[in-house]
Parts: sequence; structure tokens; C-alpha cells
Amino acid sequence: MGEARLIDGKVAAAELRGAAAREAAALGVRPALAVVLVGDDPASQVYVRNKTRAVAEAGMAGREHRLAHDTA
Repeated sequence: MGEARLIDGKVAAAELRGAAAREAAALGVRPALAVVLVGDDPASQVYVRNKTRAVAEAGMAGREHRLAHDTA
């Protein structure tokens, strides 16, 4: 086995988003992440907000659709 190595997660994530942004720009179209949020669970709202922010940092569009909790 190799030696353990400590990595900085924030730096690694930033590098990954940068690479994704470069690849997205090279496509010639702007990729998007669409999210459907049903109900008003606070934890789900935080998750969606963080994903929306991350895709924006990666040069992609975010689409959010909110539906009532009783949507069938």
C-alpha cells in the first residue's frame, strides 16, 4: 500500500469545478442542472441552494422548479 496523503477538500473541489467549467465552455452550449424541489424541507432547500451555487461556479446554468408538498 502507498503512503497516506492529506488533501485539502476545498482546494480539490475548486480545481474540479474549474476543470468542469473549462470542459463546459468547450462544448459550445451551456449545460444546465435542473432541480425539482417538492415541499419545503429546510435541509433540501440548503442542498439545492448549494448545488445551484456549485453549477454556477462551474459555468453551467441552474434551473430550479419548486412544487407544493402535496404535488402528485
